[in-house]
Amino acid sequence: MVKSKPVMHKAGHLFSFVLGVIFVIGGFLATYLKGLPLIEQGKASKNWPTTKGVVLKSKVASHRSSNSNSSTYSAEITYRYQVEGQNYKCGTVWFGSDVSTSNRSLAQDTVKKYPVDKQVVVYYDPQKPAAAVLEPGVFKTTYFYYVFGWLFMGPGILMTGIPLFRWLVRVGRGTDERGENVAGKF
Repeated sequence: MVKSKPVMHKAGHLFSFVLGVIFVIGGFLATYLKGLPLIEQGKASKNWPTTKGVVLKSKVASHRSSNSNSSTYSAEITYRYQVEGQNYKCGTVWFGSDVSTSNRSLAQDTVKKYPVDKQVVVYYDPQKPAAAVLEPGVFKTTYFYYVFGWLFMGPGILMTGIPLFRWLVRVGRGTDERGENVAGKF
């Protein structure tokens, strides 16, 4: 049984709207729950107190997608440090260093910079000493989740905003989707 064009048209609009809502929610989560806090931590870390630490683990990690022949790489660095007699371990080199890229040399350079047993200066959050970083500040990869989130949220806003705007205009005019006056139909 073939559905009529108006029914299929409405179904297409509904699908587009629901997909837009999903994009907005996903983009919002990436932007404001992951990306923005990373940027704020990066900026704040420049003023954090420091302590001495030592690198415990340093290796290049390879990540291969199950549906792709390409790999991405990241540096896995773990270091130990102490704040007020309490021992901590952390793996953050800089805020955004956990982003995997196809550029293996970035991960290799980071591993070379922080070999096992190297003494390091650790910048730690005075309110939450378990949050620490070896390189304070904001870097290109710090913005990854923020930009990625907006790349999802932008189209989502268009996919939901345009139909909502059209609906509000129709309601304001008192017309239905075909432009017919709805006043007095009820």
